[in-house]
Amino acid sequence: MEMGHQQDVCHLLHISLEGLSGGTTTSEELSRIWSLELQWFTPEEADEIVAALTERGWLTESESKLSPSPGLELSRPPLGWRPTSRRLLELPQFQQAPLTQPASVPELAKAVAKSKPMPKVSDPTPSALPPDRAEGSIPHLIGMIADKSALENKEVMRRAQRKRRALGPVTLWMALALVAKEQGLDMHDVTAAIKA
Repeated sequence: MEMGHQQDVCHLLHISLEGLSGGTTTSEELSRIWSLELQWFTPEEADEIVAALTERGWLTESESKLSPSPGLELSRPPLGWRPTSRRLLELPQFQQAPLTQPASVPELAKAVAKSKPMPKVSDPTPSALPPDRAEGSIPHLIGMIADKSALENKEVMRRAQRKRRALGPVTLWMALALVAKEQGLDMHDVTAAIKA
């Protein structure tokens, strides 16, 4: 199998499933994300791609929910990456990589000891990272965007989460600022709300 095909699928599914409950979704939701939210494909193309990924084993279906096939390791795409329908519709059958021997307990212990957990922004434990002062302004920012754009708070959050899925490691307040910009709000008011 051509490595580029697998990489395309891994990037596509990473963006599509990140932030979704349990990393699963429906075929209709995937089509909607790809055609309406991300505007990568027409609705018809999106439906065809979902069907192709399912038929060829890249997605597995259980109880009307789709998830990546076991053994498929999703990866974040580089900035500016965009899928093409032609390549996705020409995908070969998914070939699961052969299982490797599990590491021994001492090897696993060494690997765990070497990895250091990343602290969360809101983690109360002391950390060398500076605190994110803008985190406290999020509720005010959501309300301001909703009031000035005539959107409901829930819709403002949905759009911000969609931006986070599409862009990768972006803070919630930055995604909200992007929603505000998209709605034509005065960015001086937005930055003032974030700094407050």
